[in-house]
Amino acid sequence: MKHLTAVFGVAVLASGLAFAQSSGNFSASGTAAACAIGGGGVLSGGFAHQLLETQISTSSGSGVTLDIRPDLVTGLFTDTKLNNQTTSSSADIGITVCVTVDGSGAGILPTNCVNYDERFQQISSQLFTQVTTCGASPVCTINSDCLTGDTCYNPSGAAGGGTCIGTPTATVCASTADCTAASLPNDICAAGVCAPTAAASCNFDLILSTLSAHSFDFVVQVDNKKKHVVDVTWAPTGLAANNTGSSGTAWCVGPGIVTVTQEKLFNNSGALLTF
Repeated sequence: MKHLTAVFGVAVLASGLAFAQSSGNFSASGTAAACAIGGGGVLSGGFAHQLLETQISTSSGSGVTLDIRPDLVTGLFTDTKLNNQTTSSSADIGITVCVTVDGSGAGILPTNCVNYDERFQQISSQLFTQVTTCGASPVCTINSDCLTGDTCYNPSGAAGGGTCIGTPTATVCASTADCTAASLPNDICAAGVCAPTAAASCNFDLILSTLSAHSFDFVVQVDNKKKHVVDVTWAPTGLAANNTGSSGTAWCVGPGIVTVTQEKLFNNSGALLTF
């Protein structure tokens, strides 16, 4: 029995396994690009092309079978936020991995597409409807008229002519219209920068970021005496209707590698079964 090894792509692997009553070869393709969780839980990095491709030549005889194994690190990001205007928010994001051989998913067992990850996140509360200070931004003359930590923005100086605001953001503005386009709907332009009003500062924000490593075996019988092209692709999934309220999602993939091993099925080895 001969066990031939051929390596393709950027990953260097060697197969030292010996399969009883089998012969064939091995190929691989991979990427070292890695996902990372950064500030605020935001995902960065990963592999942008959504494709790993490798080729494998098959031997003569019947029963030629490919064992295709995509190993991927995946990242998911979900952000759901509540405020006095939004009482429920949800987010749905996932990553589906698909395998094709010579451009087709036919005959791949147990299926040619698998969900490596999916997350549904939801948050809801009636809290802010019970808190009167979140209903509208209080008017003020001096800082003590506002809640602790808020500031009275009162450019006119008139009694009761100010607005209680939270910590200003870094968004530069000329008018409040610049803030509503770039930030929360009830931000105002205060001294040239956007700032949340006291109503806007009443909120609840839930962020989840996850990195995971996954592996799955796809098996397919193929024609012999020819070179086959194996493609592995991935794409974000999730039900769009589940993304409601003030929410955000993101995803990434990497590092990753796809390995393909050729095996031979003999009569006494049984058949390829799926349940």
